[in-house]
Formats: sequence, C-alpha cells, structure tokens
Amino acid sequence: MKRASPLAQMTMALVSLTGVLVLMADLFFGVLPSPGEQSMQLRKGVSEALAVQVAALMQKDDRVTLKLTMDNVVARTEGVRSLGLRAADGTVVLQTGDHARAWKPTQADRSQPDQISVPLNAAGARWGSFEIAFRAEEGNPVWLWLTQPLVLTLLFISAAGSLIFSLYMRRALQHLDPASVIPDRVQGAFNALAEGVVVLDTKGRVMMVNKAFQNLHVDAAQVRPGVALSSVAWLASSLQRDLQDHPWARALSERKANTGHTLQVAVGTDHARQLVVNCAPIADASGEVRGCIATFDDITELHRSNAQLRAAMGELSVSKAEIERKNEDLLRLATRDPMTGCLNRRAFFEAFEPLVSEAATHGLPLSCLMLDIDHFKSVNDTHGHTVGDRVIQEFAKKLQQAARATDLVCRYGGEEFVIVVPGLTAAEALAFGERIRERIQRECGQGVREVPGLKVTVSVGVHSLSHAGTETGHSMVDLADQALYEAKRGGRNQVRLHMPIDVDLALAELDALDALVIG
Repeated sequence: MKRASPLAQMTMALVSLTGVLVLMADLFFGVLPSPGEQSMQLRKGVSEALAVQVAALMQKDDRVTLKLTMDNVVARTEGVRSLGLRAADGTVVLQTGDHARAWKPTQADRSQPDQISVPLNAAGARWGSFEIAFRAEEGNPVWLWLTQPLVLTLLFISAAGSLIFSLYMRRALQHLDPASVIPDRVQGAFNALAEGVVVLDTKGRVMMVNKAFQNLHVDAAQVRPGVALSSVAWLASSLQRDLQDHPWARALSERKANTGHTLQVAVGTDHARQLVVNCAPIADASGEVRGCIATFDDITELHRSNAQLRAAMGELSVSKAEIERKNEDLLRLATRDPMTGCLNRRAFFEAFEPLVSEAATHGLPLSCLMLDIDHFKSVNDTHGHTVGDRVIQEFAKKLQQAARATDLVCRYGGEEFVIVVPGLTAAEALAFGERIRERIQRECGQGVREVPGLKVTVSVGVHSLSHAGTETGHSMVDLADQALYEAKRGGRNQVRLHMPIDVDLALAELDALDALVIG
C-alpha cells in the first residue's frame, strides 16, 4: 500500500483534531441542537395550545364547533395525521382523521415523537386526554442521518478542512528552507560541486540549489525553495510545453534516471548557455520515491569550440570541393578535346588498351570505327574556319548521342574521329556505322544554322578484333583507318569493313551483314 505523503498526513491529523474538538464541545455544552428534541418540544407546544382550545369548547359543550375546529387543524396543519378526545375509561368521544389506526396505545399514555397525549381535567378530576398523532418523517434513513446537524458539521469540517489545511500547510512548507537544517560542512560540499545541482520534491518543487546552479543565469539566484522548477522563466523557454516531458518530471514518473537532455538558455543574449541536464529519482529505504536530483552541466565553452571546429571543417569541405572541381576541370582538360568534349588521343588509348586485353583474354567481341568528314577542306575554303569548327562540333555531338555509355568516342585529329564499341561483332559494328552515316547525312548539316542547306556526309571504316593473332589498340585503329581509306576511294559517304586475311570467313560475314542491313 502506498504511504501517504507528509502533507497528507498532517492535513488528516488537523482535520481529525478539529472534529474531536467539535464532538467534545457538543458533549459538554450541547452546542449542536438535536432535531428530535426540537421537534418534540415544538409538537408539545402545538398540542398544549390545541388542548386549551378544546377544553374551552368542551366547557361550552359546543361539539359542532369542536368537531369543525379539529377538522380544520388536521386539514391545515402540516404533519398532523389525526386528533382524538379520549375519556378516562378509554372511550374515544370525538376524533378527526383515521385516529383508530394512527394512534398506538402506550403505557401510561406517555407521549412519543409521533404522538402527543395532553391530559384534560374537569371539576378537579381527570376527565380524559387530548391526543394528536403526527406523521412519521419520510425518507431514506441514511439520508435522514446524514442531515443531522452534528453529522453535517463533521462532514463540512472533513471536506472544507482538508482543502483549507492542505493549502495552508503547503504554503507553510514552501516557505521553509531545508538548507537551514543542513550542517555547514555538507552545504559547503554541496556548493563545491562544479555542476549546477537542484534537489526537488515529488511535485518538482525546489528544495535546495547550489552556487554553481545560481551562477548559470543572472536570474538563477532568485530561485527559492518551494518554487516549481518547470515554472522558472529562463528554463521554461527552452523546455517542452508539456510539463510531463520535462527531464525531472519523467525521472519521477518513470522512477529511473533520465539523462542527456540539452538545453539552450538565454539564447540571443550575452548570457547564452548550453546545458546538459541529467536527472535521477531519490528513494527512501523502502524504495519509495521521495524526490529528484537534477544536475546542470555547463558545456557552453565545449559547444563554442565544437561550433568553431564545425565551421573550420565546413571551410575545409568547401575547399576540398573546390579542389575536386578544379581537379575534375584539369582532368577534363588533360583527357578531353576542348572543342568537342570527346576523348583526346592519349586518354583514348589509355582506355582502349585494357578493353583490347580483356576482349582477347575472354574471347569477347570488340570493334573499332574510324570516321572522317567528307570534303571537309572545301567547307573551310568555302565558308571559313568558323563554320568548319561548327561542323566538327555538330558532328561530334551526333556521335556522342549515338554512342552508348560504355563506348569510347575520340577526336583522333582534325576532322577524324574514332569510336570503340565493346561487345559488337563485325556485322553489328558495320550496322552501327551505317546508322551513324545516315544520321550525319540527315541531321548534321541542319544543325549548322550559320549555313542553310549545308550538306555533311561521313566515310566510315570498321575493324573487329581478330582472336587469331595478337592485336593492340593502335593496330586496330590502323586497320580501321585502312577500311576508311577504302570507303573514301570507293566514293565516300559509305561504310567499309576491314577485310581479314581469311577471305572466305570475311565473305561469309559480309553476306550475313548484307542480310542484316537489308532486313
């Protein structure tokens, strides 16, 4: 069973003492009237007054008036059930209401709360009695008991006293300074801690703080015992809106340490601080949580150093990116033709030779295409070198668009270009060259807008790697160049395949190629 807090225990004790004092005052002095006795006295007074009137009417022997009076009393008096005149011999002389059922004979005609008997005398002797039967109180017995003045008073003291005493004791306890009962050596050790330390009760209210905490902010010295730590303005601005998410609140509710929370206080001022908050619950010998200890580690300098380091790293990163960009530019300048963006001859052969070696080792197809713009000298002579440069640029653009990502496109020199197509056989490479020839004839001249109607064609020589002997990149280019020469000698604007020494095999490939091109 959970043990009540000291505040609850003190409140219950004060309420109990107040209730005992009220009971003692009622016992000795009767300060609280009894509803039963008050009702009995009131009914006796009413009964005696009616008895006087009845006796007067009996002396006049005016039974009609007496009967009418008794009927009016029963009809108009709340709580009266019946009236009756009973002679000394027990005979009912006159009655109003169902007096036979309402009246219950008692020993010696003693009065009770719900029926009053008033003796009547005549000629100095007992004539009989005047009887009044009252209606019994209706309602739930428990409710009737609860409405008793004494019970109501005790209930009011219990409810109102619990609230008032609780508020008063809480306010009184908040103004008590726990540090006043702590020995100086303990307080000195507490203040010697480098971290800011705050001891809280189970409600998150401050009980103790050390000097390191008071030095964290210009307003920290104003934090007094009894103040809720979550309500401290310079802390609340950097905390979650939900009070239950505050580190000390979570440590108390979860009954375990809550560490590593970062707070930024006084942001934008000269007193800005970066704090790390660690909280742990404080339990008594029985394991019941009695409070919480919160530590505030000032890492402002470390945070500032880290920020400076991050800034330096950012500058280094920018410098590194700039260096990499410049290296890429240098690499491009070293490996690319500046006019067309194609590989230059040195970079081309550095990439081509490994492809030749790999294809020869694994028996893979590899083809090389040598391309030359037809009658290029006449373009320069007729339209000038500027237009000639535009023709070369547009020509290179079409080659790069037609090539695959794995192909090598090189400006070999002047208006000569080389394309290496890994994975294509002689027939496939010849068909690829034919598609390029058609595209150049169809699109290249149109791309040079400076000279409307310009016609540009290309001659192509194709050579595929022969696995019969040892070949290099240079030898494959030479053989493709020989095929290009054959294409130019044959009339230009055509594609020729270099014929290997094995004529029969070449003729068979050409037949297959013709079928592929026609199809």
